[in-house]
Parts: sequence; C-alpha cells; structure tokens
Amino acid sequence: MSTTVVGVLGGSFDPPHTGHVVLATLVLACAPVDRLLVVPVHAHALGKQARAGFAQRAEMCELAFGELRRATVDRIEQRLGGPSFTLRTLQALQQQMPDVALRLVLGTDLRTEVHRWHGFDAIARLAPPLWVARAGHDDERADVPIAPPAVSSTAVRERLERGLDTTGLLPRAVRAYIEAHALYRSP
Repeated sequence: MSTTVVGVLGGSFDPPHTGHVVLATLVLACAPVDRLLVVPVHAHALGKQARAGFAQRAEMCELAFGELRRATVDRIEQRLGGPSFTLRTLQALQQQMPDVALRLVLGTDLRTEVHRWHGFDAIARLAPPLWVARAGHDDERADVPIAPPAVSSTAVRERLERGLDTTGLLPRAVRAYIEAHALYRSP
C-alpha cells in the first residue's frame, strides 16, 4: 500500500490570484502528489500585515481553489494562533495526518533564501521541498519545470486600488467577493 503524498502550498493569498490557481493546477497535474493543501498565513512571523483579514483571505482561497477537486484550504494556522512559522505548521499537519508524506511547495526563486528560514533543515526533512519553476529563475532541478504566470498579489492590489481592470488576474469568484466586500479600495 503506497503512502498518500500531500503537497502544502502556503502564502498570504492577499488576494489569491490566477497565478496561484495555475501553480496549484501544475502541482496537481505534474508533481507526485495525491492532494494539495492550501494554507493561508494567519499572522506573518516577520510582522508583515495583510490587507484583508484572515477569514476573508481563507474564504477567497476557497473560492479560488474550489474548482480543483484534489485541493482543499486548511485554516490550520488560525487554529494554531500566533505568528506563522512553516516548521510549526508542518509539525501540526504531520500530527493531524500521521500516515501521509508531506511535500512543501516552493518556487525556485526561494532556493537562495531558505537558509534564512527558521529551521529549514527540519522543514526539509519533514516535508521535502517540491520545487516549482518561477519566471526568471531558471533551474533545471525544478520538480515542476513549467512556471506559472508571473502575477503578484501586490500588483493586483495596486490595480484594484486604482480601479483598473483585473480581468485574467483574478478568478471570477474572487473578483466578485472583493467587489461585494469592498476590499482593496483606496483609503
């Protein structure tokens, strides 16, 4: 009997955009994972503030990734409380699902930064990185060599603040949620 492999895709998702959805689709289609957990950050360890609250970001993630039948949004970082540390989150997920093998989904652009992460060696042992190509970061060692579109939440928020069109940058359901809740408008 083979072990179920669960990919873990964390992020602020402020807001979740089509680049995130394409990334998840690529991982589910190309990588050796059975399921994908999308884990919104509850509170950044370094104090970075999200524009939308956790509940709103989690709801937008459910809308964005809802069409992907093997992807689910997990609010574990909210249940853990306090600052979000990848190692702590992965340890809690492993306790919650002791019979699965975890893989942490990371963009190849982070390969040069992980040495600064809290306990990255332990992270890599617990959930070996599943490297996904990022535009402008050629890496022949990528597990998923196709880069998702170069869309950033920062750029999407700036467009929303300025009232510019975001067609193709946001899943339709996320865009409708943002409009219904008047998120990311200029103060």
